[in-house]
Amino acid sequence: MGKSVVIVANGFTRENVRLQPWRYLYEVARYIAMRRTLVVITEGSSAFEAEEWPEGFTVTRSCGLSVRRQEALRQLIVSYDPQQLWWSVTPRSIAYARLLKSVDCDRYALITCPLYSYGQLFRASLAGVPFNELRALWQQRLIPRWLFTRLLGGGLFRKVFLQSRANLEVLAREGVPERNLVLLRVGIDAADRLPIRNKEVRTEEGMESTGKGREVTLLYFGAVRKIRGFDALVDAFVRVTGQVDYARLVVLARGADERQTVAIEERLQRLGLAERVSVVGGWLSREQVWEHIENCDVVVLPFIIVPSDVPIAILEAMARGKPVIGSPIDGIPELIEGRGLVADPLDSAGLADAIVSLVRNSEQRKRLGSNALAFMQSYPDWREIGEQLLSEVGLV
Repeated sequence: MGKSVVIVANGFTRENVRLQPWRYLYEVARYIAMRRTLVVITEGSSAFEAEEWPEGFTVTRSCGLSVRRQEALRQLIVSYDPQQLWWSVTPRSIAYARLLKSVDCDRYALITCPLYSYGQLFRASLAGVPFNELRALWQQRLIPRWLFTRLLGGGLFRKVFLQSRANLEVLAREGVPERNLVLLRVGIDAADRLPIRNKEVRTEEGMESTGKGREVTLLYFGAVRKIRGFDALVDAFVRVTGQVDYARLVVLARGADERQTVAIEERLQRLGLAERVSVVGGWLSREQVWEHIENCDVVVLPFIIVPSDVPIAILEAMARGKPVIGSPIDGIPELIEGRGLVADPLDSAGLADAIVSLVRNSEQRKRLGSNALAFMQSYPDWREIGEQLLSEVGLV
């Protein structure tokens, strides 16, 4: 039996490792590499192209990841003489069942995709989420769920790792033995808990007065996309401004260039929100994002669909003691219930009511924020996640 570990994961690049789900795969790789020789195989344009990463593992790009070239992929995997084979699994992985069986070593599944119902995907489509943003999720869901659970529960994998309890419960209900299912959460960076240097001290004195108390700031951060609920938030905020006159929204429109930022601002102008919403485009540093989180009162992240299971943005917000308003989908409720509010982004009135309730109630904001901070103080960072992983698979 070999001493190497091989991970097969599409889309794994240096540019992606700060984004989900590749961040999760990157951390798994980084910690395994501390104990074993590790190779990550991902797709590429040539038959074989290997690169040594400074984290201590090899990334091999190969065109052999297509279904039609499975024999080439099998030969590549076997050439590394693996002790363990890890596979980034989606329902479409059933096409690789024969290849997986043919590799004689311990096999582990990593599930980084949400397991949505048809109803959830139909709702997102009807809400106008572009098909190109849902294509992969639809392709996964059109695979009969019983085929996928048979792949996971048929003895092919020693263990199946999942990021959320919601996904774990879906698979357990479908018959995958719970003894094979392991909850391995998305971690956070230790730096996410550190204080920032330029925190604005927010007090009642000096804040804009409206007769109702100081201005209350809501924060949205991330790409401005329909799938992330930005349009739903704007629609709800129109309702919010009709009920309270001291709510302000700050939008950190990640990656938006000047043209896109101007288009957003023009839309806000047409809706009469220009004086109530601030838009910051471009790319901010992590420290700049943390400053905005520290200086807001409530974070609103109303995802219509989460493409990668657990949004790290929610963890970052709660780590700084902020209540989060999020969606009733995937692993979000288990993170924020009791530490924020769950509201359906496609129910504009309901989302607005949730926002207004926190804007009007400073004691509730404080209580939920304190709960969020307490939860995150004991929440595992990536080091603890890595240690759990190594223990689960006997690489300690």
